Amino acid sequence: MFKKPRPLVLKLVAMLIELRIRNFAIIDELSLAFGPGLNILTGETGAGKSIIIDAVGLLLGDRAVTEWVRAGTELASIEATFSSPVDSERAADLAALLEAEGLDDPDSPGWVVLSREVRLNGRNVCRVNGRSVSLQILSDVAATLVDVHGQGEHLGLLQARTHVHLIDR
Repeated sequence: MFKKPRPLVLKLVAMLIELRIRNFAIIDELSLAFGPGLNILTGETGAGKSIIIDAVGLLLGDRAVTEWVRAGTELASIEATFSSPVDSERAADLAALLEAEGLDDPDSPGWVVLSREVRLNGRNVCRVNGRSVSLQILSDVAATLVDVHGQGEHLGLLQARTHVHLIDR
């Protein structure tokens, strides 16, 4: 049903403020608020740490699996609120992407809300700042906020869009 846990490092280039998960795997409803500095998820085997990481992966663009929808419900939802990236280049990239896609929110500058719903019928809905977007756009926005480094994951160095930033330094 679920993939085998893997070593994973999420490098947040923006501050993850809050994570909300509903009807995902064994999670009924969960809201996590993160503070500045290092935040660590700990717990016994089977406590749900890997499920939280899977939910974040789904939000960042991983392939949706209908088995993730909690038994007895029709849809799972994940939502995360981020502050803008600290790095000025990333912040500029994010601002340009949001503006180009019509996703900037003048009422909440400095904040980005990503959300994704997965339904039992396989349909999923992605949103950035409350507006429906394609999975590709969600992934592109997420890539400006979080770097994922883990076993079998693509590293930032392998992504062509990062090459210019490295070469021009």
